[in-house]
Amino acid sequence: MSSRENGRGGAAPWCIPLFALAVACGGGEGDEGSTTDDTGEDALVTYWQDVAPIFYARCVTCHQAGGIGPFALDDYAEAKLWAGASAAAVESRTMPPWLVTDDGSCGSFEGSRALAPAEIETIRAWADADAPEGQPRTDLTAPEVEVLKDAVTYETPSFVPEAEGTDLAAFDEYRCFRVDTGLTGDRFLTGYSVEPGVPEMIHHVLVVIVDPETPGAGGVKNKELIEALDAESPERDGWPCFGAAGDGVQPRGIPVSWAPGQGISRLPEGTGYRISENDWMIVQVHYNLTDDALAGVEDKTSVHVRYEDEVEREGHFFLPDDLLNSLATGDPVQLAPGEESVKYSFDFEPAQLLLGSGAQTGELLGIFPHMHQYGRKQRVELIEGDAGPRCAADVQRWDFGWQLYYFYDEPLPLTLNSKLRITCDYDTRSATDPVLPGWGTNNEMCLAGVFIVPDP
Repeated sequence: MSSRENGRGGAAPWCIPLFALAVACGGGEGDEGSTTDDTGEDALVTYWQDVAPIFYARCVTCHQAGGIGPFALDDYAEAKLWAGASAAAVESRTMPPWLVTDDGSCGSFEGSRALAPAEIETIRAWADADAPEGQPRTDLTAPEVEVLKDAVTYETPSFVPEAEGTDLAAFDEYRCFRVDTGLTGDRFLTGYSVEPGVPEMIHHVLVVIVDPETPGAGGVKNKELIEALDAESPERDGWPCFGAAGDGVQPRGIPVSWAPGQGISRLPEGTGYRISENDWMIVQVHYNLTDDALAGVEDKTSVHVRYEDEVEREGHFFLPDDLLNSLATGDPVQLAPGEESVKYSFDFEPAQLLLGSGAQTGELLGIFPHMHQYGRKQRVELIEGDAGPRCAADVQRWDFGWQLYYFYDEPLPLTLNSKLRITCDYDTRSATDPVLPGWGTNNEMCLAGVFIVPDP
């Protein structure tokens, strides 16, 4: 998974993981197998003259020998076999997997790989014409498979997860592991990727930064809380950690939020997240064991982090989710079963972060939509005081298998009066009982991670 990127931030959305069901890259509508040339006559659409340039630019990063795509699109014979499936995938916009609306109506994002309508029509026309080859050419070059360079690798222990078996995590285990950062001074995280040991069982990975001396629940220091949690299961590595780094532990930040489909994430140029030499790095892994075949399987997951000594602007990560937080009230939100559309909405106000950084203003630089299996849509709106809402991010076709961190081309300004309204839309027709918030994949979340940089 760590071989994908979209430039500075987010997974390379045009790549297909080996375990994905989608089969190609792109989205849109097409014609009946031909285009029109300058004379007004129908011109045959061919692989080498028309389709290969699109594939090389959009898809071949993964769909080549040695790439993570399950078939190659830089080879005509193989591309022809997949022509119909490729056209269907681009028309449904399942490929490239770029979930946020990116037509300028709701934010503008870096590294978009969304295909233009004309490109989609070309792929469909080629497939409908029985995928003709055209005149072979040698001037197209397959891009190299991307990797995160100059990274420090941290590994979890080899671990065999066990399902919790509770209503909130029937087939899941959340486990936290402390890893030694190896830092001898303050450094700034500017990019990351995660390499799951057993991708089929890894629901998500978080890196939580904890100041061990900061008081947590009951005024007890974080390090004492973690040591107590770790001691509860001495025969197993790590400790159970619903929440961030465990019950009562007060995290300083969560700079890494990885979920299936996300490859390399690069923070916007000039920004970074500070990690101090005395900070504890906690890796939280959510193991999902719905598949009985995964029982007893051992996992070792790697987190790759790129550091810089200095950055121009220091950023902060948050994971607001009032649906999940309702569990702590004793009266959790329940999503009605059997409904095509059940919505939940809440507001997140960044004022406390800005004031804590000594700032009156700041910028929203990135956003990370997250829901579970019932999720269908998510919308984030920026509201400034009494002004009307401004669309900040819009997901119309949620795909659990492609959860990307999206960074803005044009950051959104924030003030002490700003708030983000997060609305999630669920399809609960397959549920017979109310759907509870929770950490299991049969439960739900309404999370929109944010990357915020206060102004100097």
